[in-house]
Amino acid sequence: MLDPVHASLTVTQPATSPLWNLPPMVLVPLLGLPSFWVACFLIYCVKCAIFGMDRTPRIDQVTKTPWLPRIFMEFGYWMFRIPVRLFIALGITPNMITFGSMLLTMLASLSIALGHFAFGGWTLLFAFACDAWDGIVARATSNCSPAGEFFDSTMDRYNDAFTFLGFLFYYRNEPWMFAVTALALVGSGVVSYSRAKGDSVGVSANVGYMQRHERGVWLGVSTALAPIAAAYFEPGVPAPIYHIVAAVMVLMAVLTNITAVWRIKVVMNGLLQRASVSRPARVVVEAKPATASTELTPQPTHS
Repeated sequence: MLDPVHASLTVTQPATSPLWNLPPMVLVPLLGLPSFWVACFLIYCVKCAIFGMDRTPRIDQVTKTPWLPRIFMEFGYWMFRIPVRLFIALGITPNMITFGSMLLTMLASLSIALGHFAFGGWTLLFAFACDAWDGIVARATSNCSPAGEFFDSTMDRYNDAFTFLGFLFYYRNEPWMFAVTALALVGSGVVSYSRAKGDSVGVSANVGYMQRHERGVWLGVSTALAPIAAAYFEPGVPAPIYHIVAAVMVLMAVLTNITAVWRIKVVMNGLLQRASVSRPARVVVEAKPATASTELTPQPTHS
């Protein structure tokens, strides 16, 4: 029991926000990088208001979707101009950037598997940026080729698998999240395969939601910012659920599989319509009934 003198000297310490209890290596990029991107986005919005929004031909080929508005994609291309010029000046080829994106994705996956979501999320976003840079550099240097496109597409499949494997390992003790992540992995794979297979047979399946560029942005941002929500809703938990990532993963599991079924239907209908058009029409010949004159007339024989 404190005496009145000591009690009067006791100062109540104000409660600190759980956010400030995060380690500096998590807190600094968590606050610094979003602030930088928000400031740049505001500058870009002012530029669009004065001069109009850019119209990148590449984005015209992407399916319109409410999950990633065009202004955000145009903003990304606008921000990529300086790195792209640097790559060209240093002689870095598109295939080198593509391979680098795979290495970064592997690093992000390992970080996520070990529970370092902030670092893993930022690394995942950087890897996704590299996946966009390789195509921009290829087009800027007139270095587009079927071999480069094949290599890029193949590395994308590796990157998708590596990313989800990291989440699967982290959620290995959470059955419902493990199942949701596995469903998102399957849906993402079929979404990409159905479009590629449709293109190979001459039927475009460029429809649906949560395509690869959307998955990269949503999953990367949610993973990088997940520690903020965990600091408030799961303080002191050794292995948090990271509710932001869980919500995005559920959304992704639903929308990727809806898109996969949608694309399968589009390709199947296109192939069936093509088959019905190319099928030769059946000619039906009706036999004439025999008349009395033909029956009595002797028919010529051939020896």
